[in-house]
Amino acid sequence: MGYGARLSDGCNIGAYFSALASGSLSGWVWVAAAFVGSAIGLRLEARSA
Repeated sequence: MGYGARLSDGCNIGAYFSALASGSLSGWVWVAAAFVGSAIGLRLEARSA
């Protein structure tokens, strides 16, 4: 998480919660990207096991 926060110039978890609370599009894009990334990660993990 530290590397990701550095790349995004701040804490990306805080940006997610703030964006969703304010109804910003960036919060919903973050949710979609997190869901897709998690699905890809789970499939890659299943293949390696």
